[in-house]
Amino acid sequence: MKAVSFWGKGGVGKSTMAAASAVYLAARGLRVHLISTDYTPSLGFLLGLRGEEGVLLQGRLMVSQLSEDKIVELWRERFGEEVYRVAASIFPVGREVIDYVARAPGIVEEFALYYVYEQARRGGFDVMLWDTMAAGGGIRMVKVEKEFYSHLNDAVKMYLKVKGVVDKVRRGGPSPLELIEEWRRIAEDILSFLGSPRHKAVLVARPYPLDLDVAVRINRELEELGVKIRGTIVNTANNGEACRMLPQPCCPVPQLSEPPRGAEALLRLASETCLGGFIEKMVES
Repeated sequence: MKAVSFWGKGGVGKSTMAAASAVYLAARGLRVHLISTDYTPSLGFLLGLRGEEGVLLQGRLMVSQLSEDKIVELWRERFGEEVYRVAASIFPVGREVIDYVARAPGIVEEFALYYVYEQARRGGFDVMLWDTMAAGGGIRMVKVEKEFYSHLNDAVKMYLKVKGVVDKVRRGGPSPLELIEEWRRIAEDILSFLGSPRHKAVLVARPYPLDLDVAVRINRELEELGVKIRGTIVNTANNGEACRMLPQPCCPVPQLSEPPRGAEALLRLASETCLGGFIEKMVES
């Protein structure tokens, strides 16, 4: 399954471009999973959904919104018991450690990446579109994953030093060392996915000096982290002048008389501008 992610500064129309792209592809018969990992997701408002998930366009478009609280809940379900098992094998802690770690710095960003990676790995759709966190949060998300992977290498070394103690309290199931090794493998797979040809990162900007400066910095920082921007959407652009300083191909989307809301308005946005063709090329390439 192909994956296209949308990156950009807050307020540049990233969610609108992702939603319009999703509606456009679904209207052409593709099965699309649209995911938001923004702390304050707006896909529901744009598409007229109630709740965190919904299905549109005769079931061809699945929308998932992960607020911070939802991400913490999902993390507890997937990793809570494993974290408790590793921590309790070394330190005298109770299950309250699960809630403590769930709110620790970096956990939300790390699990958001894990969730997106898992959806892409499982498939079930023709394409996945991912509305990432706003600039700082999105870049931090990738940085945290790289640091997490690096620290897991140190965690294995530390664990081996206390392995004799841990073996005494082991009671069936995967050992803490096996769990740490599994986490390290998952982190490595996520980083590999972000840099792979099946993941296309798209930059969204507006044609204003501050927004363009931030977009250039986002592009530079993501490339340093191993994520290559494959193209740019310039929102509210009356011409292609701003495209000259941004990654190509570049799609200038003109300013509309009113912000689009609802599947029909979003479909018109994509169909009547370069956005539709731009997103099709991202998916096909």
